[in-house]
Amino acid sequence: MFGRAVQFLFNALRDRRGQAAVITAVCAPVIVGGGGLGAETALWFYQQRAAQMAADLSAYAGAVEKRAGRDDGAVRASVTEEARRHGYRADRGPIAVNMPPLSGPNRTPRAVEVIIEQSWPRLFSGLFLKDDVRFEVRAVARFEDARPACLLALDTAGSQAMRFSGSSETRLTQCDLMANSIAPDALTVSGSGQVLATCANTVGGYSATPGLVLTDCPEPRTHLPPALDPFDHLDIPVASGCRNIPGGSGTRTIQPGRYCNGMTMNGSIQMEPGVYIVDGGTFRINGSANVIGHGVTIVLTNNAEVQMNGNADIHLSAPTSGPYAGLVLWGDRNNAPDTSARLNGTASSGLIGALYFPSQTVDMLGNFSGSQGCTRIVAWRMDLSGNANFESDCSHGGVQTIQTPGAVRLVE
Repeated sequence: MFGRAVQFLFNALRDRRGQAAVITAVCAPVIVGGGGLGAETALWFYQQRAAQMAADLSAYAGAVEKRAGRDDGAVRASVTEEARRHGYRADRGPIAVNMPPLSGPNRTPRAVEVIIEQSWPRLFSGLFLKDDVRFEVRAVARFEDARPACLLALDTAGSQAMRFSGSSETRLTQCDLMANSIAPDALTVSGSGQVLATCANTVGGYSATPGLVLTDCPEPRTHLPPALDPFDHLDIPVASGCRNIPGGSGTRTIQPGRYCNGMTMNGSIQMEPGVYIVDGGTFRINGSANVIGHGVTIVLTNNAEVQMNGNADIHLSAPTSGPYAGLVLWGDRNNAPDTSARLNGTASSGLIGALYFPSQTVDMLGNFSGSQGCTRIVAWRMDLSGNANFESDCSHGGVQTIQTPGAVRLVE
């Protein structure tokens, strides 16, 4: 009996059947627990990245609101709502919005700092640790200062709203280009010409050759909000009666007032200061004409066109004070879009002031210089194929400032 018992134990110790099952049973809790901890750790990283994205997007939204001039309460409400839309949960922790940021290199009133704290209950790791998983994320966005522009295309959707073509040379001294169109080629530079500016800005995109040279921006700034029309508040003046340009030879002097069915200028013309209303027809300066007018605003209404022909020597400057300060050529916003506004002149020609055509396309074909003052264009669309210089410093000329919106950047 005793011998059989000893033999049974000996045989049991020698038997290898079921060994893997035993090992698996012993190791299973470790394997499953390790896999669970790995998955839980991945979940922590995911939750932290999601919170960081919410902080980034909400800080950006806050900087956009700040740029628009909203008060701090409105900015904080916008930040909180944007964070909530992207996964932030108030029941998991607070959100702090600091203006300016409390730390870092961007402590400026133009910056918005967002700090999000979140805590989440543990899963497998809760077997060993009782405290929730906590993390904090931070983001800072800021907007740049508005920049002065010399050219503004108001078209909101059209292709090539601002176009430079041919072999022309356009120089913008210390000022930007701005196209309000959402089109992918809102700003277009083609041909062999050169456009020199501090920066180029569009609501949409751009298509440019190496001829576009920017001194303050590595490339055009895209997807900005549209720039405001600085002359949108003005109403076309009204006048009665009809004047005519006197005939004769030599230098002729003309007076402000209403000119019906256009104005045609030949020879030497001296324009007295004031407002000239061209009611219908064409404001035409023929070749070889010499036209001088200081302190003048030329208003084109009732679909009046502009034709400045080549070889004309033109020197017109806007008034420096009064309701139409800074405006030298002004097309009625009720003019038909196809109403012509074609500018051509000699290399010595100068238009000092703003050219405002809110419903028309300005075609600048010839040579115009702003070197004696400033020239700015605000038009629905513009096509420049001639040589031109534009200046940013128009303070002495009373010209309204064209401001490009400052870009918003995520900086921390």
